[in-house]
Amino acid sequence: MTEILNTPDDVKPNSILDVEGLKCPLPLLLTKKKLGKLSPGDILQVTGLRTKFISDFRGWCERSGHIFFGENELHGKTMFYVKNG
Repeated sequence: MTEILNTPDDVKPNSILDVEGLKCPLPLLLTKKKLGKLSPGDILQVTGLRTKFISDFRGWCERSGHIFFGENELHGKTMFYVKNG
């Protein structure tokens, strides 16, 4: 089972990407495209990913040189935070 890392309260995203309702691999492809437009060190909030994708998402972050900051849930939506590498 993948450990859930809660995002620290002081993490503020520079950009938000909503992928709610999209199926793999589209959320990862859109995340990659969005991160490509951000500066190194910027934080992207990806909203709407289902929790079952967390291990794939974390692995992709590690392989791509990005930092997975964790996740939060608000009003039934899961939000993942990624620092652009």
